[in-house]
Amino acid sequence: MDGGTVASSAAQAAGSRILSIALNVLGEAEPARDMGEDTLRRCRRVLGPDHPTTLWAAAVQTLALVSLGEAEQARTLGEDTMQRSRRTRGPDHATTLTAAAALTRALNQLGEAGLARALGQDTLERCRRVLGTDNPLTQYVTQAASSGPRPADNVAADQGSRPP
Repeated sequence: MDGGTVASSAAQAAGSRILSIALNVLGEAEPARDMGEDTLRRCRRVLGPDHPTTLWAAAVQTLALVSLGEAEQARTLGEDTMQRSRRTRGPDHATTLTAAAALTRALNQLGEAGLARALGQDTLERCRRVLGTDNPLTQYVTQAASSGPRPADNVAADQGSRPP
């Protein structure tokens, strides 16, 4: 595959992610999830599983799954995404932190409060240090780290509009 094809695929994936996020924010969680699944599948095929765009698409898809209460799927995707992103981008990168935030919510939805609390506190410390206290992701993690099982929300959906 030539560089132009990869660049075009990455640009298309970015556009699809933004549209998926917009749908999620507007309360259209199921179409957002469906678009996110398609985008993630294409990213994996064209760019590979560890490409920054693929990892960001996976983190955003994890948020969409949490929003729909699909906690098991969110956990599986979130764990994989967080591990890959930590390895390739580092523990303090926005993609890693977004995946960790969504995974914290999924763990809370599954009733795994101890795991959620530990991950949430670690993620919150990193977000405060790297992003600051006023960042929307930091605020989302503050809620996720301090709450038990509860319905998902879309507070962090706007994080998906930021480039990897």
